[in-house]
Amino acid sequence: MQEKRRRPPWVDDPSIAERAIVLQVLRDDRDVRWSLAELVAESYDVVPLTLSRALEVLESHGVLVRCDDEYVASRCAQHLDALGMVSI
Repeated sequence: MQEKRRRPPWVDDPSIAERAIVLQVLRDDRDVRWSLAELVAESYDVVPLTLSRALEVLESHGVLVRCDDEYVASRCAQHLDALGMVSI
């Protein structure tokens, strides 16, 4: 009998959603630009409304920059990451 796959519990905590987004946009194993669809796909366990609000908050605080329909980490966020101040 095949084991039923469980979905992870939905995350509805804005601070967890914000941290998840920041870690995604600072990844060095892919392009720096992230479409909304890519962020949604990578954050599949975050409640969609929570994810949307987290993106707005990060953009309003200057952590993310939106370029057309894509998001990138701000220069400040990139520099803090380079200094080793952003970690898991």
